[in-house]
Amino acid sequence: MKVKRIKRANRILTFFKYNYKIAPPFRVLVDGTFCNAALVNKINLREQLPKYLGGDVEIVTTKCVLAELERLGSPVYGALVICRQFTVDMCPHMPHRSPTECLAHLSRRAAKGNTKYIVATNDDSLSEKLRTIAGTPILYIKYNAILLDRVSEVSKTAAEQPKSEIDAVKAMKAAVFGEPEVKKKKRKIKGANPLSCKKKKVDHSTDAVVRTGERTASGKRKRSKRKRAAASETSTQTIT
Repeated sequence: MKVKRIKRANRILTFFKYNYKIAPPFRVLVDGTFCNAALVNKINLREQLPKYLGGDVEIVTTKCVLAELERLGSPVYGALVICRQFTVDMCPHMPHRSPTECLAHLSRRAAKGNTKYIVATNDDSLSEKLRTIAGTPILYIKYNAILLDRVSEVSKTAAEQPKSEIDAVKAMKAAVFGEPEVKKKKRKIKGANPLSCKKKKVDHSTDAVVRTGERTASGKRKRSKRKRAAASETSTQTIT
């Protein structure tokens, strides 16, 4: 798979993930046209869909799709065989409706419920209907590859609506109650640094300065440095 195609898919899926909570495991709803295109292009859907979408995939179809393929007979027999491999999701249609009506109905219901679909179809009329339903990703096969359709304007507008509603509520509150005052935080009075309060250590090993009676030619008194121990010893000897 080309890197550009994977990056494009990730960008589209990220939009649906954060705005419509569509995340792995993906539930991919397929129709006969998509299965037929996969057969013609020799694409293994169970193998390629998880790779392209970047997550676990459950492929499903409906009784209406199977009934349509059975009615069309031998020209789409291969697509029917492929569709029969997948789980059949319940649809309320009895008698059966066209796959276009059936999948559009399930997509509208999914937009309001917890079950989320990625619809896989090569039917242009169905794709046009799905683009009017917010939060519905569309897969199709072209150029011998699986592709995600661009995000529809309806999905973009619906995703931006909650943000604009929040902004409108904030503006109304500001108009009625005024802008909220920003309270300044009082600075806490910090105590003295305990390290700076420690007493300085007295170094007892320093040499003591002992003055002698000798003077220099200039009349200044000479100073000689002796250790305290030596000075005390000298004074003791003098006394004795």
